[in-house]
Order: sequence, then C-alpha cells, then structure tokens
Amino acid sequence: MPVRVDYSLTPLEESLRAPMAGFKGRAEANFDAVRTARADYDARTPDLTIGPGGAG
Repeated sequence: MPVRVDYSLTPLEESLRAPMAGFKGRAEANFDAVRTARADYDARTPDLTIGPGGAG
C-alpha cells in the first residue's frame, strides 16, 4: 500500500493567502510590461551568463 501524506497550511501560513493572491494577480496583470522591460534591459546589458561564452 502506498504511503499517504496530507498537507495543510497552518494559521500563520493561511494569513499569507490574501497578500500572495494580490501579488500573483498584480504579476499576472503586468506580465506583458515585465516581459517588455526585461527585453529592453537585456538589449542594453552585456551577457552575464556564467559558462562558455559568458562572464564566468
């Protein structure tokens, strides 16, 4: 028989549910703007990738 594990949030963790939902909603609502800002930054910033061909 497989082992069964049940998880639940503590009251302290539950208190984070509403703020995290707000953060998630804001991130989703601004995803296109973040993607654009990231592309703009990448276009004007040297490659900082670690490994072959990068800064590391």
